[in-house]
Amino acid sequence: MPYRLLALDLDGTLIGPDLVISETVKHAISRAKAQGITVTVATSRVFSATLPFIKDLGIDDPIICYQGALVRHPVSREIYDHTSIPCDLAVDVIERLQQSGIFVMAFIDGKTCVTERRPELNLYLSFHPGGETDVVIEPELIERVRHTPPTKLQFVADPLVVDQELATLSAHFTDTLSIVRSHAHFDEITAPGITKGAALASLAARLGIASEDVIAIGDQENDVSILIWAGLGLAMGNAPAEVREVADAIIPPVTDSGVAWAIENYLLNDEVRYRNVNMDEARTGEGHE
Repeated sequence: MPYRLLALDLDGTLIGPDLVISETVKHAISRAKAQGITVTVATSRVFSATLPFIKDLGIDDPIICYQGALVRHPVSREIYDHTSIPCDLAVDVIERLQQSGIFVMAFIDGKTCVTERRPELNLYLSFHPGGETDVVIEPELIERVRHTPPTKLQFVADPLVVDQELATLSAHFTDTLSIVRSHAHFDEITAPGITKGAALASLAARLGIASEDVIAIGDQENDVSILIWAGLGLAMGNAPAEVREVADAIIPPVTDSGVAWAIENYLLNDEVRYRNVNMDEARTGEGHE
C-alpha cells in the first residue's frame, strides 16, 4: 500500500538558514498533494510563525506546532489538541533558569512572554521573521505563569549551556515534563508526554491513517519521536549522528532539497531524479554533513 501521510519538520528540513523553501521542494510537495497524499508539518514553532510557510506550500490539513502541544487547522483555525504545562511546573522551571541567569520565554495565548529584552531574544527572532509583534514584556513573568499555564517554555543560550541545562532539567523533571533540544541554542519544554511523535500519532488516528502508511522527515533531536513512530523515518543529511541512528534512511541535506528527493523516490510513481544528488550518498548519508 502506498504511503498516505507525509509529516515534515520545518527548520533544517523544509527550510535552511535562509528561511526559504526551495522551488524544487514546493513543486515536489504540490505533486504529492495532487496524488492524494496528506502533507503536514510538525514543528516546534508557534502557530503564527508557522503559517507563512504553510501558506507558501498550500497545506490545508491540520499542522503540529509548539513541539506537539498544539494541533490546529491552518485555514479554519480549529484546534484539535492543545496541552499546556501545569502552572506549578512552569514556575519551577522558570525559577531554576532565572537563578542561573538563563533567558527563558513562556508562550501564552499565542504570545511570546519574556521578562526583558536581551540579545537572546534577538537570536530567537532572527529565526522568526515577524515574531516581534507577538513579544510581550512581562517583568513579573513568574506571577503571570503562576495563574496562566504556558503552552511551551523555551530557553536560549550558548550551545554548551544548553547541553548542561538540558541534562540538569531532564534529570530533575524526568517523569513530569518533556524536554528536548530543537537547535544548538534552543531547548524546548512542554507538558509530560508531549512530543511531535505523540501529536503525529493522534493526528494520523484522526485521519484514519496507520503508522506504517506514514513517512516522517526531520533533522534534530526533537524530531526523533516522529522518525521512530512513522512507518518510514527519514533523517536529513544535515542531521547529527544521534538522529541519523534512529532513522530508516538518510536523505540529502536541506541545501540539496532533500525533501524533494524523498518525495520523488519514496512517494511518487516515476523515475524523476535530481542531478545534484548522488544516489549512493543519499542512501548512506556520506558526504552530507
